[in-house]
Amino acid sequence: MDIKLKWVLLIIIAILLLTLFIYKVNSPSTKTFTSSNGREGEYMIYPVSNSKGILLWLHGDGAFEYQNPKSKEYLEGSKGIKHVAKDKNLTLVVPKTPSTKYDTWWEEGDLNSDYLIELIQSLPHHDNLWIGGFSGGTEITSYWLIEKLQKVDIKEGGAVLFGGGGSPKVENISERIPKDEIIPGDFPIYWIVGEHDTGDSKEHPFDALTASKEGEEFYRENGWETHITILDNYGHLLTKNNEVKYGEFLDEIIPER
Repeated sequence: MDIKLKWVLLIIIAILLLTLFIYKVNSPSTKTFTSSNGREGEYMIYPVSNSKGILLWLHGDGAFEYQNPKSKEYLEGSKGIKHVAKDKNLTLVVPKTPSTKYDTWWEEGDLNSDYLIELIQSLPHHDNLWIGGFSGGTEITSYWLIEKLQKVDIKEGGAVLFGGGGSPKVENISERIPKDEIIPGDFPIYWIVGEHDTGDSKEHPFDALTASKEGEEFYRENGWETHITILDNYGHLLTKNNEVKYGEFLDEIIPER
């Protein structure tokens, strides 16, 4: 064989192998996890080559983000959550609710949060944990999940709650969740909600604006660092003119490591 042809073939093979490697690193795999209480569910995981922690994204009611991973409204695109996780050297984990009755996180929230705690414990580098969620995904986070993080060796991280995240005291779930009893390091909590997200429509009957204000007040009074942003001219979905806010805010809030 001609030596030039050999070199051409070697270069082509090298390019193909590199492409395959990049594809594997950036592509999700779907896995199954079963908790000790027998709750079984699936999750997508987007690995990064030098992971410094976990970004856990919890879907809204109906699991649109999980069912449509290629949608640029959430995970995909230059401003998507997947891109942000990669830039921050975080492994993105997108679980689907393990409930067999509901396509939500907050219904059966106590059991679902137990499942999430064990899933988090099973993941490498979970000591740096960022939680992001939309609507129903924020409700399980503020009502149950944050309090149960004391069961996990979390050193630092934070939570970014879009369109919800109410007070567990208002819902008679927990009277107090003192920061110093849950996580030793920094763990700020951010609420991002539209000014018109008031539950006045049949399509979105949940008053996320009130819930967000109540949740922020509760956690602030319990010693947590809290921030709330109310977006002008937005309702429940933080998407307008094909521009999305979820990845944009995650990019601004999550620090580089």
